[in-house]
Amino acid sequence: MPIVPLLDASERCGAKARNLGLLLRAGFRVPAGFVISDPLGDPGRDRDIDVGLRRLGPGPFAVRSSALAEDGVESSFAGQLATTLGVTTSAEVIEAVHRSAASCSSPEAVAYAARTDREAPASAAVIVQVMVQPETAGVMFTRHPVTGAEHVVIEAARGLGEAVVAGTVTPEAYLVDGVHVQVARHWGGQLLTTAQALAVAALGRDVESLFGRPQDIEWAIAGDDIWVLQARPITTAPSAAPPVRAMPGEMLLTGVAASPGTAAGPARIIGSLDDFARFRPGDVLVCRTTSPAWTPLLARACAVVTETGGMLAHAAIVAREFGIPAVLAAAGAMTTLTEGRRVRVDGTHGHVGTATGNAGRS
Repeated sequence: MPIVPLLDASERCGAKARNLGLLLRAGFRVPAGFVISDPLGDPGRDRDIDVGLRRLGPGPFAVRSSALAEDGVESSFAGQLATTLGVTTSAEVIEAVHRSAASCSSPEAVAYAARTDREAPASAAVIVQVMVQPETAGVMFTRHPVTGAEHVVIEAARGLGEAVVAGTVTPEAYLVDGVHVQVARHWGGQLLTTAQALAVAALGRDVESLFGRPQDIEWAIAGDDIWVLQARPITTAPSAAPPVRAMPGEMLLTGVAASPGTAAGPARIIGSLDDFARFRPGDVLVCRTTSPAWTPLLARACAVVTETGGMLAHAAIVAREFGIPAVLAAAGAMTTLTEGRRVRVDGTHGHVGTATGNAGRS
C-alpha cells in the first residue's frame, strides 16, 4: 500500500512515522495523518494523496520526511530533510511530498551524514498530517541535554513551535524537577503557567516510559489539549554534569549553554549564504541563526555562536552530535566579536571570551 494511515505506521514507514503510530496506538493525542511509503517510486502516488487528503478534511497540513535513518538513537538528522507547513491544496501537498522525499540528497543531508560517518538516506517516506493551530508550542527534552540532569527541559514560544525548532527565536525556558518548576528564561510574561509546565513535563515522562529512554518531543497546546507532534530519542545526552571551571581570557559574551565542551578558533562572522566561501575548517561559526543549509559549515566548525535560539533547537542538536561546543542566544555576537579574532567558546557554561595561549578543543 503506497498510503498508510498514521495509526498503522510501522518500521518500514521510517522512525518518525513509526513513533507517531506507536503514540497513537497508546492513546496519546497526535494529529491525524497518513504516510506515503514510496513517494518517488509509485506512479499512483498523486491520486492516492488526493484521496487521503479528502479523508483528513480541509487542512491546513504539515508535510514531513520520515526516512529510515532519521530519529535514531545516535543520529537524528535533525532539520536536515525538508518540512513544509501550512499547505492547503492537493497540488501544494503533492509538491511538498516530492520536496521532502527528494531532500535526502540535499547538500546539508549529505554533509550531516558524512560528519557523522553515516550514509545519507537514499529516499524517505513522507508524513502528511492535519496541522494543530496552537496558542503555545515548542520542544522538551526529558533529560537535560548539556548537564545530563534528570529533569525535563521545556522551551516554548507563542504560536507554532517551528521558530523554537529552527532557532530563529530565543524561547522561554522551563526546568521541571518533580513538582518544582523553575522559569529559566522568559520575556516579560510567562507563556506557560506552572500547571501547564507540569502537564507538559508529565506528558514527556509518559512518552519516555512508552519508549524506554529519554525523549526529544515537539509539543503544542491548543485550548485544553496538549498534542505530541514528534518524539525521538535524545542523541548524545551526557551521563553526568561536567565539572565547573573558570574560563581563561576576557569574557566577551554570555548566552545559552547549548553543546558542552570548549574550543578556540578564529571568529568567522557569516551573514548569509554569500559568505560561505570565507569559512575555513576550524573556524568559529558566528551568525544570527542557522538553518539546515548551514550544515556544511557546522561540519567544518570548531564551535558555533548564534544570536538567537535555545538548547533544544536543531543547531544545538547537530552541534552536540558533531561534538562541537555551542553557545546560542548570545545577543550582539555578530557586532561584538571581531572577524578573524581568535576566541574561545565554552558551550558548557554559555561563555565566549578571548583565547589565551594555544587553547584548543577540550
